[in-house]
Amino acid sequence: MSKNNKDNIPDNYIAALDIGSNSFHFVYGRLIDNHLQILHTEKYRVKLASGLNDNNILSKEAIARGLSTLDNLSATVQNLNCNNFRVVATYTLRKAKNRQEFLDKAREIFSFPIEIISGHEEARLIYQGVIQNFQPNDNHLIIDIGGGSTECVIGKNYRVKTLDSLTMGCVSFSQKYFINKEISSKHFNKAISAAKKEINAIAKRFRKATWQTATGTSGTIKSIHSLINACETTPENKNPQTINLKQLKNLQSQLLAFDTFDNIKLENLKDNRRDVICAGLSILIALMEVLSIKELHYCSYALREGVLYEQLEQLSLTSPELNEFANSQKKIDIHQRTVTSLIERFSIDSEQATDVKKLALSLYRKCAQEWKIDDKHYKNLLSWSAQLHEIGVNINPSSYHKHGQYIIEQADLAGFNQEQQYALAWLIGAHRKKLSDVNIPSSYQLKNKALIRICVLLRLAVLLNQQRQLSETPTPSVIIEDSAIQLVLCKQWLLDRPIVDSDLFFEAEALQAIKIELIIKSI
Repeated sequence: MSKNNKDNIPDNYIAALDIGSNSFHFVYGRLIDNHLQILHTEKYRVKLASGLNDNNILSKEAIARGLSTLDNLSATVQNLNCNNFRVVATYTLRKAKNRQEFLDKAREIFSFPIEIISGHEEARLIYQGVIQNFQPNDNHLIIDIGGGSTECVIGKNYRVKTLDSLTMGCVSFSQKYFINKEISSKHFNKAISAAKKEINAIAKRFRKATWQTATGTSGTIKSIHSLINACETTPENKNPQTINLKQLKNLQSQLLAFDTFDNIKLENLKDNRRDVICAGLSILIALMEVLSIKELHYCSYALREGVLYEQLEQLSLTSPELNEFANSQKKIDIHQRTVTSLIERFSIDSEQATDVKKLALSLYRKCAQEWKIDDKHYKNLLSWSAQLHEIGVNINPSSYHKHGQYIIEQADLAGFNQEQQYALAWLIGAHRKKLSDVNIPSSYQLKNKALIRICVLLRLAVLLNQQRQLSETPTPSVIIEDSAIQLVLCKQWLLDRPIVDSDLFFEAEALQAIKIELIIKSI
């Protein structure tokens, strides 16, 4: 195996951190014989979701707990780099209005970017982690009950058929429906009813998709699975039992024997699960009843393993040693798959998109180092935005860039974290006419100045290709000096295209507002 740039860690060694609403999970593994082998794990009970109030403001105490955990992890991850270590955050940071406060402070003590992912992206990654353990030819229902949200996914092979992220979790439901840690039938009934109301919104779609196997994952279902097996596994039958509704009801009866969380004494229930087991059980009962799940298997793989598998896919695109794994998975880059799907769905002129992408990347190669945008994140964003810049044309050709921005902001973009999605939307919205201010929620990985500069390259690529396939578009010579960009174009080409010449003049005026000088030289 080839080595990466930091401390000679081989390419097939990767790590992930899941910043969850209840716990932070770190996992480190390697690809060996085309299988993922987990080498080391660390779990920290942070309870971020317990610090999220009704106005979606994360408390100072919860922020402090999260930052302390990241500080503790710094020593563990010091030999990793951004190529082999990925950090994703889920429900609580997704919802917190003051998440930027957390991200800014995290940047000071933790040198790795934190990606806040959407609920749908979380569900997709969970599926990618779990499906590795099953026969790929069946339809699988995967359920993950987290601290703040519950993800449900149905897929076949490595492709998702339908998914959703429901706003119900063991931490949030515990706080809302089990007041003062009290246990009663009334509290259970309220929690189950509330969960059923959430699930009913997706029930018809999920039943229509059908599945052969249902599997649960992560801490809540793991705890319930352990409790059931503590009761039902005997010396004669040591095989772990699947979960069914009757067993869940029996467990509910056992929990009702205790007045409060603090008094719960059940074999195989960890102390740190006492405060959330009743809420988690309520959600699972509701899922089993509404979706008519007869039995639920348990799988130890979850979001973090899904992140690891996706890292291996990304690394396989540049590492010859990992090509065998990529071929075995029969996958392509998830980002490009999403972009290609959007091109088809919105009937984008693919030839024009390809021409704009080709010129934009040509300009990028000439400007990247001097403009300090020589980073795969910016190159990828430029490529994706060039391919999708006309996504809003069918809605309204005169202001298609605004419609395009809205579509990308609201779409379910598999593979994209929130920061990437909003940056892509902004680029599409700013690729013509007025260049709006960069406005990206939860900015961590991307810099505004660099985004503005790749937007300039996108604008120029679109402008120079405006006559589409009616005429050949030259690749101009480029001279970069600080904040000035000089394009050297054929004089006759410009004379033959007065509209392009005029638009370049007005573009130079527009770019002055962002302190970039555009110089057009014709020879």
